[in-house]
Amino acid sequence: MASNPASLSVFPAFFRIRNEVVVVVGDGEEALNKVRLLAETSAVVRIVSPEPAPVLARYIAEHGLEHVAEPFAPAHLGGAKLVFVATGEEGMEAAIAAEARRQRIPVNVVDRPELCDFLTPAIVNRAPVAIAIGSEGTGPVLTQMIRARIDAALIPRLGDLARLAEAYRPAVEKFLAKGVARRLFWRAFFSGTVARSVERGDEAAAHAAAKALLEHHDAPQGYVWLVGAGPGAEDLLTLRAQRVLMEADVIVHDTGVSEAIIAMGRRDAERIAVGNRKGCRARSREAGALLVQLAQEGKRVARLKSGDLFLSSRAGEEMATLRDAGIGAEIVPGISLAFTPASLSPKAETAMKRSPEVEGLNP
Repeated sequence: MASNPASLSVFPAFFRIRNEVVVVVGDGEEALNKVRLLAETSAVVRIVSPEPAPVLARYIAEHGLEHVAEPFAPAHLGGAKLVFVATGEEGMEAAIAAEARRQRIPVNVVDRPELCDFLTPAIVNRAPVAIAIGSEGTGPVLTQMIRARIDAALIPRLGDLARLAEAYRPAVEKFLAKGVARRLFWRAFFSGTVARSVERGDEAAAHAAAKALLEHHDAPQGYVWLVGAGPGAEDLLTLRAQRVLMEADVIVHDTGVSEAIIAMGRRDAERIAVGNRKGCRARSREAGALLVQLAQEGKRVARLKSGDLFLSSRAGEEMATLRDAGIGAEIVPGISLAFTPASLSPKAETAMKRSPEVEGLNP
């Protein structure tokens, strides 16, 4: 079976290391870099280094870290949750990695991905919020560049906002129903007055805003966006359409819409296919009634349509059905199909030709 070029060969995950032993084996700069990274966590850092470089020795002393001033021995891995190896000696690193695996401890060998059980990503730290960026070891400089951009885009007090949210979580779970009501609360919490108060360091105002938001929450109101998928390629979807897909609780999509575009929605959003193919919950002409039903349940719905909304009579019919039912709705048009196939990528051209809205329009 041919592999998907977009498939990951690693699975992103976070290890729990609070009060767990993490071992670093090495003497020089690479070992120091790992130690500095681990010092930002709540792990118990153990450095195995018979002759540490002066800067590493100084760092160990200044931070009161556990130092084993001996050549590596298997006993040094006792009780460890993770192992990092940075000796710079290929044979020794392979032997230490093999010993770690024998003891069933995940190991990372610096600059030797073939010996690694896990890879160390570039990290944006806003504890307890952490963002990890990886490239499967192929582009460390690229991941650092991405990290710098994300770091600059996030407020310095993002961790404080996350901790405040944790303090209010029990009350939210007690007073708000699961699903849409809670999601709308947290959306307002993280993007409104609470977040702005935290950003400027006004803790009292943040608590007051959070309490007001909790006390005066309204029942969730359903809403529908009619979203045009445009020519069909995910990189031609509009920014507005991408934001809508991330907000929607349900994505109702035509069978002609590509999986790559549908996947841009939230992972927990319900997906419903409509059309005339087997397995679809509703036929296209029944989609309007389905949208009304979902919105009346308080859900925010992205009705994702293939092709050009302005060439689709069914889009107009669905909008009229929503308005007649008193459902709030808006159109989010995609890139127009007036683009000629010659100006599109082969992928977009193929998707466009498959679109039911443009059948008969192509020469």
